[in-house]
Amino acid sequence: MSAPLELRNSVTGKIFPAIGPFIIGAMFGLGALQGLASGADGGHVLVIALLALACLGLGFFIARGAFDTSVKVVLDEEGFRDRRAGDVLVPWHKVHSVRLTSGKGSAMLNFELTEEPPDAIKYAPTNALNRILPFGKTTVHMEVSSLDVRGDDMIDAIRQLAPHVVVMR
Repeated sequence: MSAPLELRNSVTGKIFPAIGPFIIGAMFGLGALQGLASGADGGHVLVIALLALACLGLGFFIARGAFDTSVKVVLDEEGFRDRRAGDVLVPWHKVHSVRLTSGKGSAMLNFELTEEPPDAIKYAPTNALNRILPFGKTTVHMEVSSLDVRGDDMIDAIRQLAPHVVVMR
């Protein structure tokens, strides 16, 4: 019996995406200060200052995940559990296949189940697209680029924990 694989947030996976909103917020903030210094209309300066605050707030919201050290995903002999998407155990016997999709620095595992996922997973924000599209009703998406493990390592762990699950690339 192997130990469960507990995955947490990656510091770099959370800090680097927050840099963009910080930079944009700083640019809007400087624009608001320049507007005040040049005597621009207060309404326009207020809108630019609110945009700056919104971008900075988004940056802090994204970056705060880097300091959250709680377990986000658990893979064990029983199945997998993603606390970010429903926090429901999905047993391996309900998983038909898994596919690692990646591109431009992001990675996602797509689990194809033998039946529809539980409601807690189905209505999670990460699976919102499945409710809109007419296909993919039995697919569960797990974003892995912000976790402290690579997608290939998760695939290797799934192969070891559930050898019957078909791995597609």
